[in-house]
Amino acid sequence: MNFLLDSDSYKYSHFAQYPKNEGMFSYIEAREGEEVKFFGLQYIIKKMLMKMYTKDDIKEAKEIITAHGLPFNEKGFEELRTLGYFPLKIKAVKEGSVYPVQIPLVSIQSTDARFGWLVGFIETFLLRLWYPTTVATNSYKMKKVVLKYTQNADFKVHDFASRGVSCQENALIGGMAHLLNFRGTDTTISLLGAREYYNADIAGFSIPAMEHSTVTSWEDEKDAFANMLSVYAKEGVILACVSDSYDYKKAVDEIWGKELKSRVKKSGATVVIRPDSGNPLELIPYTLESLAGNFGFTNASDGKLLNSVRIIWGDGINIDMIDKILSLITKQGWSADNVNFGVGAALLQKVNRDVYSFAYKASAIKVDGKWRGICKHPVTDPSKKSKSGRIGAEYINGKYIVRDLDKDVFNNVLETVYLNGDLIKEYKFEDITD
Repeated sequence: MNFLLDSDSYKYSHFAQYPKNEGMFSYIEAREGEEVKFFGLQYIIKKMLMKMYTKDDIKEAKEIITAHGLPFNEKGFEELRTLGYFPLKIKAVKEGSVYPVQIPLVSIQSTDARFGWLVGFIETFLLRLWYPTTVATNSYKMKKVVLKYTQNADFKVHDFASRGVSCQENALIGGMAHLLNFRGTDTTISLLGAREYYNADIAGFSIPAMEHSTVTSWEDEKDAFANMLSVYAKEGVILACVSDSYDYKKAVDEIWGKELKSRVKKSGATVVIRPDSGNPLELIPYTLESLAGNFGFTNASDGKLLNSVRIIWGDGINIDMIDKILSLITKQGWSADNVNFGVGAALLQKVNRDVYSFAYKASAIKVDGKWRGICKHPVTDPSKKSKSGRIGAEYINGKYIVRDLDKDVFNNVLETVYLNGDLIKEYKFEDITD
């Protein structure tokens, strides 16, 4: 993708709209909600700012932008290409950590007097960190719910969302964000993303699992299950078997509970039964009782835990449903460790920038050698007032306080991560996960 074509159309005219200046400063914040789990900046920096565009890119961009009806800053972009790097200082809070809203998460400052306009030009792609941060935050909220019921949370929520997103890149980015909180995923491309952009080995894991076609392609449902056991059921192995292709209760009560029970128990494997339709608040308790009657259970510290079998529910799962299910079964005396969850569209697709109201705002300009604060303050909507100055944040007495670099002496929680073409601070995935 041509770097020069990844900006909003109106930004191509902005270079001539600023007063003469020697620098610009902007920041990114989440404005609504309570807190966010920050993630994704390193991915964007590595993808967009570690390699300079070419003369051919300038030629292509000029042709498209002028035909599009806008001026093209050919001189400025050529000077920038000749410089050979993006003259920017980007500071940010630590990735993988949780911060309150309404503090700067990222600050962006130009470092060459000729390129103050660059800070505004890169807003479009840099603000897209709203997506991984929003996914990471929502996944983190799911984990907080799970932790109310069990400490065995790492594999409690499994990413089923790859087919439900709009493009491959969303699967990669969002899938990585989920893996900050949980270790289970079927979004395979997220493993590649974590390896390439965050130096991970293997960031997530999965298990052999059936789909409806691997059941319905057999003439007898029991034969499909038996084949699954023959191929994968070994000591210590976990495998998942979707069981609602026909009559779910019959599959649970008769096929798993009686006809295949001895094979399951002798194999030493754990078979995860997967209902994929119906009301989970009815079917999960039913399944627990049926399986307990046939396989037995162990009295764990937090409730009854099934022997040899577990359950995963992956249809229509969101934060509220996870809470309802775990609340219901634990009140009935069951351990929360009996049930895992698969999450699809609610995890990676049903999100937008307005969930936490992410914004990228210019807050300072350097004119005649001095920085001065700038901000918007619309009378028609005072809530949209932006922050002014070259700002950062300090952690004092359990709270984050917004500070001004030109007025205050403070310990800025935003660290330099990128400076003039170099990645100054690089995270390993394992260092930013829960």
